[in-house]
Amino acid sequence: MGRNESSVRKWVDRSDWPFSRDPRTKPWDVEKVKAWAEIQLKPDPAAAYRKKIKALEAGTGECAGLNILLKARTQATIERALLLRQRRLAEAGTLHDVQECTKRRLRQIHEVKAALMSLGRSLANSLVGQDADSAELILHTRCLQICEEFASDRES
Repeated sequence: MGRNESSVRKWVDRSDWPFSRDPRTKPWDVEKVKAWAEIQLKPDPAAAYRKKIKALEAGTGECAGLNILLKARTQATIERALLLRQRRLAEAGTLHDVQECTKRRLRQIHEVKAALMSLGRSLANSLVGQDADSAELILHTRCLQICEEFASDRES
């Protein structure tokens, strides 16, 4: 993995860790773990800007000795940089409305919830008389179908 053991242990303890907790019982696909780490553990690119803005507002850190006019100019420069970055993202088509994204995701979650909650009603007749393994397979197949429909629902 190219990381020390304590780092990997911290990854495994994260709530969003998608792999088995013990690689001895179910080995990890190293490439998938590396891809997960690259996506999930990237630093927040705007964190430096937010830190500088907080320092400006509080008058601490590198901004502690600045006079009020210089503080205002520095903050305006940072705000312009953020605005330019936002415009670049919008022009590239990678900027999205958080509220719209949240609404869409909540709608999808409610649809999945409704589909899962209706499993008993929708599958009752096909489960009658089935042995445990067959019933489990029917439920598993339907749950997998619901999850795949959710995963493929990108824009609707």
